Amino acid sequence: MGDTDATRGGMLGLLSGPLAVAMLLAGCTGEDTSNKDAPATAASACAAAPADFISTVWPSLENACATCHAAGRVAAGTKLVFATGAGTELRNYNVLRDFVAATGDLVLTKSIGLPSHGGGKPFVDANSQQYRDLAALMPALRSPCVPAGSQAQASGFWSGVTVADDAKTLASAAVLFAGRNPTADEQAAVRSGGATALRQTIRGYMQGPAFDRFLEEAGMTHFLTRRVVARGNNRGLVADDFPALANITGTDATRFDASLRREPIELMKFIVKGDRPWTDMVAGNYTVVNGVLAQYLAAQVDGTFANAADDNEWLPARLPSRLGGNREHAGVLSTHAWLDSFPTTPTNRNRHRVYILAKQFLATDITALGMRAVDDSGQFRVPVLENPACTSCHNTMDPIAAGFQNWAANNRYLPFKSAAGKDIALPANYRAASYARDANNQPYYREGDNWFRDQKEPGYGSTPMPGGFGGSPTALQWLGQQVAADARFAIGAVHFWYEAVFGREPLKAPLTNTTPEAAAQLAAYNAQHAEFEEIAARFRAGGYKVKDLLADLVTSRWFRAERASGLNATRAAELADLGSANLLTPTQLNLKLAGLVGQPWTEFNNPYAGLALSYGDFDAIDRLTRAKSYTMLQAVTIDRLASTRSCALAQADFGRPAASRLLFPSVTLNDTPATTAGRDAIVANARHLHKWLWKDDVAATDAELQRTVKLFEDVWASRATAPARPVACGFNNTNDPNYTGRAWAAVLAYMLGDPKFLYE
Repeated sequence: MGDTDATRGGMLGLLSGPLAVAMLLAGCTGEDTSNKDAPATAASACAAAPADFISTVWPSLENACATCHAAGRVAAGTKLVFATGAGTELRNYNVLRDFVAATGDLVLTKSIGLPSHGGGKPFVDANSQQYRDLAALMPALRSPCVPAGSQAQASGFWSGVTVADDAKTLASAAVLFAGRNPTADEQAAVRSGGATALRQTIRGYMQGPAFDRFLEEAGMTHFLTRRVVARGNNRGLVADDFPALANITGTDATRFDASLRREPIELMKFIVKGDRPWTDMVAGNYTVVNGVLAQYLAAQVDGTFANAADDNEWLPARLPSRLGGNREHAGVLSTHAWLDSFPTTPTNRNRHRVYILAKQFLATDITALGMRAVDDSGQFRVPVLENPACTSCHNTMDPIAAGFQNWAANNRYLPFKSAAGKDIALPANYRAASYARDANNQPYYREGDNWFRDQKEPGYGSTPMPGGFGGSPTALQWLGQQVAADARFAIGAVHFWYEAVFGREPLKAPLTNTTPEAAAQLAAYNAQHAEFEEIAARFRAGGYKVKDLLADLVTSRWFRAERASGLNATRAAELADLGSANLLTPTQLNLKLAGLVGQPWTEFNNPYAGLALSYGDFDAIDRLTRAKSYTMLQAVTIDRLASTRSCALAQADFGRPAASRLLFPSVTLNDTPATTAGRDAIVANARHLHKWLWKDDVAATDAELQRTVKLFEDVWASRATAPARPVACGFNNTNDPNYTGRAWAAVLAYMLGDPKFLYE
């Protein structure tokens, strides 16, 4: 490819389709996976791996163990995580040495399924050749060796990559968070203050209406709450739980429904904007409400509304339980909109909610747990408990699902009564005498239970859940606390906000090393994950403040990567995802238009309807993934809007005093190419437009700038014979006798329709 823009490479990554998160919820080991700190005792690094490890032990481990125990795979959350790909033998030898130093012979016993192992018995038993080879290597694994020094796997990944300077980074962050370009004062502060001033200025953008829209878009991308049923229909809130709802009608009903759908997103905004810890998203013992929610939910509000009729004023609160006291709160997890957006059924038993929880907050794709052959021979009474092909996933997922035990499939909190009068959420079919029995022909359900006994005992990793099968009225609150304490939680936040900043999901590790592109994919994944780990560590140490995390993301090398030199096909594949280029959503594009051009497109005011829906391809109801590539559908929409709006935009800007103009500060409508002074002014203003709209600070002789000037001159030169225009234009021969307004409108239409404006 030769020299290339890495941001264009990033754009190519966008065009290839959405990327899936591949860090998995729990390990094959069946042990506690919530603690992924390095082993307490680390072995000295070796400069070379023994021949026996390379020729016999590692091939066995790679085939039988690394299918789970590797980054992005089932056991990514355990203390034994191998590297994959060619040339990793030495690194994996040292990984194994560290594990043995910390756990002794555990790797041996786990290899044959003792005392328990979610991944079964990869080496079958102690008589297998694989087991004997590993056992023979144990003395060497325990012995000291000469330190090898640094073995930084991704040390060469950034070779030849050029990153954007502070000025360009500031400009990108300003558009992303504030919907405008930096002011002269902000630019000067960063020039003189360097990296510290850059971070401070970027953090300063994280306020106001544009930042609110950024947060709302991020929340809707993940939570999809427009599809939520707010009241009734066997899914929504009911008057039995909130009596005031029996009398809600008209405007109040409309306001209530819309507000209830906003609740998890508004809670997220409350946490982020107030610099509260991100852990409150899953462990906060509160929610937020506005005036109409507070009224009809009888919420216990912290503080007083300045205007209870203002649906955009939100305060922290707790919601009452019809059983007395308050219902449990666990950040967004206990909000009705989150629960209904990610529903369960009596047979799914909250597994879908665990999948979503893991993806949104633990950087984990639990679907990959099922990527193995399934024995469906019918020999198992309860496959999720007994079939090894099922238990590898369900041993981890099902105990966590019990955290949602108090919320029935209709999203109500403890809506049923047992025969003895206990408040429960277990469905009637499970409690019925006709339900299947256990191996001793005894009913699974027992009086006092609030969880299914034909599933694993409630817990999180190796930590039992208080109450066990009998349950706890604060089970979800307990689960949220476990998630917040999980070492993966910080990385989960990086993944969550990466998508908001970059417009695409993080990379995933390849599941096989046999494909031609696997090595490049793995190199890119490892480099990205290393950067994520650094950001996550700072995020954790800084008290989980999202504004700091966002500043880290936009000042990261991954965001700032601009171009690379000396590329071949393999290297180009490694760097394909670098850069921040992402297709702006209709809301983001409208904010950019308002900030840089002076007014938005009214057709994009509602991003979920009309041309905006055609362009963004996302409504959070039926269309659940935002458009990430510029297709014919986007091109038709932009061509129509640019051609029909450019005259009005140009005319409005020329109507301002020259010092206040955004687009045309260097010209008047009297400046034409017919004079040297006029042409100089036209070139100067074209340079301004390139910098203002495209972030290209180019010389007057730049080839692309000259093409822009030529477009102006060609349109102006056609004034005498210009055909009838297909759209109405506010400029005419009376108010634009020199035809320069219409020429600038053509330039503006061209520049607004270019990827340099549509991507950010």
